[in-house]
Amino acid sequence: MLVDVAPEHVEGWAEEPASLTAGLGRLFARPEPREVFADLIEGLLSDLGRKNGWPMAERAGHATPHRIQKFLGEASWDAGALLAEVQDYIAGHLGNAQATPVLDDTQVIKKGTRSVGVARRHCGSTGDALTARSW
Repeated sequence: MLVDVAPEHVEGWAEEPASLTAGLGRLFARPEPREVFADLIEGLLSDLGRKNGWPMAERAGHATPHRIQKFLGEASWDAGALLAEVQDYIAGHLGNAQATPVLDDTQVIKKGTRSVGVARRHCGSTGDALTARSW
């Protein structure tokens, strides 16, 4: 949920993922991971109902989720450099030096019974109460 965000603040946000991923492409040695990384980021930020391999691959125009799965399982990059770039991007574009971004996934309604993280818990959008997870 966005707090105190006016429509003029979100104009142009659709272009931001492409701008961000283009700037991060240098973290990958080959062009293939750069492309899949961009597809992955755009898929994660999209309005897809389920964000697993198949829907994200279909959204990106891939025939199967193999490219995304291979990227996640085998591609190599410097995670520290990626984290530093994302932190710089957030500080430079979304806030100021005193701001702290907070990602709250309690607005997401969990579905299913077999995936990680689907046990009942507090959901801000439905008001469901917090319950203990049984692992």
